[in-house]
Amino acid sequence: MKKFLLFVAVAMVCSTMSAQLVTSSTYKKEKAKTLWYVKAGLDIAGVSGDGWDEIGNKTGYVVGLAFDRPIGGSGVFWGMGLQLATKGYKYSEEGYEMSLNANKLEIPLNFGYKYNITDDIAVDGRIGGFINYDVFGNYKESYEGEEESISLGDLDYDRLGAGIQFGVGVWYQSLNFNITYQKGLIDQFDGGKENNWMISLGYAF
Repeated sequence: MKKFLLFVAVAMVCSTMSAQLVTSSTYKKEKAKTLWYVKAGLDIAGVSGDGWDEIGNKTGYVVGLAFDRPIGGSGVFWGMGLQLATKGYKYSEEGYEMSLNANKLEIPLNFGYKYNITDDIAVDGRIGGFINYDVFGNYKESYEGEEESISLGDLDYDRLGAGIQFGVGVWYQSLNFNITYQKGLIDQFDGGKENNWMISLGYAF
């Protein structure tokens, strides 16, 4: 509960920071250029760390809402969003399977640069961080077809995650294709850290 409250506190701080920037005189001039977009795609989640080499990647989804706000007129921007992503890991061998299915509310915060190739085509690169919290994950094991669900409270598992990320994107008018890599900095899985790739399509409105 304390870590969930920490996640909520971070979300409130980010929202307050965004509101302050919107109301500042500098950003009032740029308000019309703020780019809001929705996105959806694949989340290819894994775990890195000692003893986790044989753990397989888990493919899930990511959906969210985000914005990019210009800093001046040079192409530099900062952006933030809120998204739901399915992450975790899976492992199987000779009739035995286990999987942790994490469903995380996530806040990414990025700084980047956007370059317009033509009036319709642009590319961008961004770097920043993320914080997330597993709101309704589950852990399952099965052996020769018999499945058992185990409470996350019985595992050495931290629902709160955070780390760094960087990505590249291509824009065609209002459409966006983006690839993002995330590297967790918090031990979440008994010494293992998040190691994720996100591939998404977005639409600006």
